[in-house]
Order: sequence, then structure tokens, then C-alpha cells
Amino acid sequence: MLLFCAAFAFGQDTSSAPGTPSQPPTNSAERPRQMGALDILSNTYGIDFGPYLQSLLKEVRKNWYSLIPASDQMKKGKLAIEFAIAKDGKVADMRLVATSGERSLDLYAWGSITASNPFPSLPKKFPDPYLRLRLRYYYNPVKSDLDGSASEPAHTREGTPISSTSSTASKSGIAINLSSSGDSTVPAGESKVITLTLTGTKKKAVKWTISGQGCFSYSPCGEMVGNLYLAPSVPPTPNEVTLTAVSKADPTAKASVILHIVAPPSKITSKP
Repeated sequence: MLLFCAAFAFGQDTSSAPGTPSQPPTNSAERPRQMGALDILSNTYGIDFGPYLQSLLKEVRKNWYSLIPASDQMKKGKLAIEFAIAKDGKVADMRLVATSGERSLDLYAWGSITASNPFPSLPKKFPDPYLRLRLRYYYNPVKSDLDGSASEPAHTREGTPISSTSSTASKSGIAINLSSSGDSTVPAGESKVITLTLTGTKKKAVKWTISGQGCFSYSPCGEMVGNLYLAPSVPPTPNEVTLTAVSKADPTAKASVILHIVAPPSKITSKP
């Protein structure tokens, strides 16, 4: 038997309403196993993942609670994140598949997983290169939220990781706008073009800075070559990186875009 998991809720004890596991799937095309707030999206091949997932949830929950400031502890929201765990326990291909509608709540949940990375290695007898999971988070849920915990939360953005852009207006009238094609992920060791639009001045030069909680002098978070972002060979932890362009004509005019560095797709591709 796999994991019985109480709804993964902040601010409310839901241990009296555990999810009910289904029968082990016989192939990967079957419906996900829904266990409270945790869905196993991969074929389990009949392997007992209970102890492994209990430990995973304990670590993620601890990190989640530690990230939520007192000012946000009474907010309400629900969201879902899908991610893969490789053989060695490293997290890859994280995706926010349902947003709470409030960025801060999404980020606390996202950070609870990146802060737990890496997890313990997968059981040796598990044959696939990775295990794919979905976690649903509930902030101060009402009973109707938990009764429908098997359904997807509202505001679904299938396959789109957390992303945001921001800009600061300047008194000189100079404005910078940044955008990137596709979603906000960049595989480690690869690149992404950042489209920059600068108005209000004939001097188009900007200075780029790259920042993030996982960025250090001995562990850089990539570099900018013109308007091309080159991701580091290893994803930082947390994997969120902020690129900021500052106008050289007016340093008060700036704009930022947030990207997420993930493991290269080849590391989580199933064997043919």
C-alpha cells in the first residue's frame, strides 16, 4: 500500500480526512493515483513508495511552513505543482500547473520543493529514470476545498512554471520592457533570448545583472551575452534567477524578468 496523505494544508489540521489510494496501475496510461494532496503520475510497478513519500512530504511541509511570513499566514488560496524526481533524488522539470492567483503564495509552495532538493534516491528496484508527482497546496482551506481535493484548482495554467516581469518608471521618461519566448524555464547549459525594448532615449545601452538566492561567486547563475542568457551547467538552489536590465542613460530606469533553471530534458526522458 502506498501513501495515505492528509490534505497538504497550511493553518488547518486535516489529518482526519486522508485520501484513498487506488489499485496499482498496470501501465503509465492509467489515471494518476490520488492520495490526499499528492498524486503519483508515474507507473509505480507495484512498488511500495509509502515510506519514501511520507519522508518527502515531511520535508516539503517543514520548508513550506518556514517560508510563509506572519503577514501572509491568514491568506487563502490553492495551487498545484508537478515535478520529477530523478534516480539520484534531484528535482527536475518543475511546473506550476494551477496557480493560486497570488504570486507570493505560489512562490512559497515552489520554494518548499526547491529547498528540499535533492530528495533521497529513488528505490533501486524502480525501473524508470524518474518519478513524476503532483502536489496540491491549500492555504487556510474551507471544507469544500478539501472535499474536492482530487480536482484541479482554479486558474489552471497547464505546463507553465512561475514567471514574472517587472519594470521601474523613471522621471526622465525612459522605459524598459523585457520578455522571453515560450515559458520561463531554461534547461541547464542552454540559452534563451531576452527581448528588450527601450523607449524614451536614443542611447540603447543597458547593464545586465543576474541575481538569485542560489547565486554565489563560486556558483554563478549564468551570464548575459548581449540579449542572450546563458544558463549555468547546474541548476542553482533555489532555481529561480532574476535578470535585470538597467539603462546606462538613466540608472533609475530598469526592468527584470524571472527565469527558472531546470535539468536538461535528456536527464528525465524515459527509455524507449
